[in-house]
Amino acid sequence: MKVLCVGGGTLGSVTPLLAVVEQLKLRQPSIRVEWWGTETGPERELIEAQGISFKVISGGKLRRYLSLENFFDLARILSGFMESLWRFGQSKPDCLLTAGSYVAVPVGWAAYFYGVPVFIHQQDVRLGLANRLLKPVAKVITVALSESVKDFPSGKVVVTGNPVRSVFEQVPDKETARKKLGLDPARATILIIGGGTGAQAINELVANIKQGLVNIAQVIHLTGPNKKYQEVDLPGYLAISSTNESVTVLVAADLVITRAGMGVLTELSALSKPAVVVPIPDSHQQDNADYFAKSGGVILIPQEELTPGRLLATVSELLGDNEQRNNLGKQLKQLLPPGAAGRVADLVTAEIYKNHEQI
Repeated sequence: MKVLCVGGGTLGSVTPLLAVVEQLKLRQPSIRVEWWGTETGPERELIEAQGISFKVISGGKLRRYLSLENFFDLARILSGFMESLWRFGQSKPDCLLTAGSYVAVPVGWAAYFYGVPVFIHQQDVRLGLANRLLKPVAKVITVALSESVKDFPSGKVVVTGNPVRSVFEQVPDKETARKKLGLDPARATILIIGGGTGAQAINELVANIKQGLVNIAQVIHLTGPNKKYQEVDLPGYLAISSTNESVTVLVAADLVITRAGMGVLTELSALSKPAVVVPIPDSHQQDNADYFAKSGGVILIPQEELTPGRLLATVSELLGDNEQRNNLGKQLKQLLPPGAAGRVADLVTAEIYKNHEQI
């Protein structure tokens, strides 16, 4: 049995597939996995660290606006399609898995023409362009939220929840996580995730109010690669550019301030963590944030309303109200229940076995 995963450019389209691969390997230890991704994205290091073979595939970004780059990207998409057709003859996968990456569009259509079943996973509330273009050729479409069912043909779509890696199932206690990070195990802790795409506004605001924040609690600040946010010597303030210890930093926190990507929201739900979300304006994150805020799973602060006073007041209020924090974490977990990776893996293995029986 061989599975081809396609995704990259950002890690949002990568981490749910890695969670599914974990479950596939539990069900079929002899399974072979290959990954096709982007040349410049952050995914290669993470994927190869899991012992998965990684290959670069051509692909063009999909824009909804006029740009000269669209012209060149059409050529890259066609190149990716032709390259995929040739590779399928060499690789011979039993199925293709993707979770909404632009690089998957030419590969998915090539898989369809080659007779390889295509599984696509929809994470966000808003249907992305990549999955919109792939849904005609998909054999099975899994969705994180029932809200997304209306966007796909009823005979193909299955509500599974959003896959999360098994490392989030067995985690250290909060005090142990804080000690590992060199923090006071008894003091309230805020995690601020400013290292992802489009998080410059969060980083700049935190840089201006870090003293006020550490007066309330100790702070873990994931800054991303910008060194100006890391060169800070302030007791109770820990700046980290990036980390392979995502479980540790999330577990250590009493409250998380983050963007509204489905990857981090799913990890927070797995740990029942309360969160304040600041979505990227006019993006799919805005729809995610609106959905979870209206359902009582997060506190939403629109970026245009993100002021020092508003953030400090929100943090202070939530850290002083254990019941509200607990309710937020519980509701978020109900909205994204565990077990999604296993449900997707079961669908994949069932389809592969069915195809083998028909041969």
